[in-house]
Amino acid sequence: MKSRLVSLLLALVVWSAAVPTAQTQTYQFSTIAGLAGVSGTNDGVGGEARFFRPSEITADPIGALYVSDMLNHTIRKLTPEGTNWVVTTVAGLPGGVGAADGTNTDARFDRPVGVKLDRQGNLFVADLYNHMIRQVATVGTNRVVTTIAGLAAVHGSADGTNSDARFWSPRGLAVDNSNRVYVADSANFTIRGITPFGTNWVTSTLAGDALNFGFVDGVGAQALFDTPFGIAVDSGGTLFVTDWGNHAIRQITPVGTNWVTETIAGFTGTMGTNDGSGSEAMFNFPAGIDIDHAHNLYLTDQYNHTIRKMTPGGIDWTVSTVGGAPLQPGSADGIGDAARFNKPWGVAVDRDGNLFIADSGNHTIRKGTPITALQPSLGILMTSSEVVLSWPASATNYVLETTGRLVPPVAWTALTNGVVVSGDTRLMTNGLAGTAAYYRLRRQ
Repeated sequence: MKSRLVSLLLALVVWSAAVPTAQTQTYQFSTIAGLAGVSGTNDGVGGEARFFRPSEITADPIGALYVSDMLNHTIRKLTPEGTNWVVTTVAGLPGGVGAADGTNTDARFDRPVGVKLDRQGNLFVADLYNHMIRQVATVGTNRVVTTIAGLAAVHGSADGTNSDARFWSPRGLAVDNSNRVYVADSANFTIRGITPFGTNWVTSTLAGDALNFGFVDGVGAQALFDTPFGIAVDSGGTLFVTDWGNHAIRQITPVGTNWVTETIAGFTGTMGTNDGSGSEAMFNFPAGIDIDHAHNLYLTDQYNHTIRKMTPGGIDWTVSTVGGAPLQPGSADGIGDAARFNKPWGVAVDRDGNLFIADSGNHTIRKGTPITALQPSLGILMTSSEVVLSWPASATNYVLETTGRLVPPVAWTALTNGVVVSGDTRLMTNGLAGTAAYYRLRRQ
């Protein structure tokens, strides 16, 4: 009888719905540095480190992260060591407000926000209250800070070379393959480009009309924005902007010498929480934005306290919420909508598809690890008197079911009592009976 039962006990894996696509990717969110609700200046490992309103975040090709720690007036680095993240301060002095160029802690910032890397490993920083764009270059083991555009504490909208250019509360930054820097110049309501020419940097206005806010698509200065916040650039040079005050996502495409702005999500200009395609999607002050190699956009929906994803498809983009629950601030780790954030600001995606979030209101850095969209496997271990069923603990949207026959009509029964979680695995133990038993995981 035992050998007959062994031959009849099967683990079946079936789909009850369409195979998940990239836009329905699930993420496990965890806190990798900082302590929720506790601000400070400490360097250290993981939860020992402290931040004070971290804003933007960027990932380098070998796995390190850089964060603009806004109210500490510093630039921080997170280096992975095994399963830990080691936080160090690479430029600026905690609490030391100023505009001085210099090396390491001799440099000063006044609320640095946007931060982005170029291909050579140089950092560019949007220095919010100084109205300047700074470069942080690696020289040996040191970090040397120089100002490439703008003049300390002097705001304006003038284009020009180096310190002749003027900005007003620049926030988001992006850098393209030619090392051109793009700036979301928030209080000017414009998008600026800073192009290197030898040792000089020339600033020009690409889209928007300085000091004239609105919600209009168009070419160059015809387009209007309301507090552009974050910016990303794809490999073809197209820009994507979180238009914070308009609750919208804008695309700016280079066409000859012109830049053409169009709205790709959040068409109404009003706040909301809706996911969906085209005009269905709504946002609530979107902030940070980044793009992956598959052209998916990731953004922080700041006042919804969520992480959103935008997937291109034909004419429309499809917006989904991959982390947090709309209008429910908090600091919980967890999968998908079980996670909680508090005014998340910056977001970065690395080459492996991991998300990193500067959770500004919580003073922490969070990681979103993609959980494979493939069907989880169901394992079977048999003893002389029982069968032990096991499957991943992360498969929270699957239910274990059993049936005694596979000939139609088949009636499957959910098995929910007696399920225990051990580490990363869910387990259920059943006694062997004298009849055949079939098992499956079904997606709910």
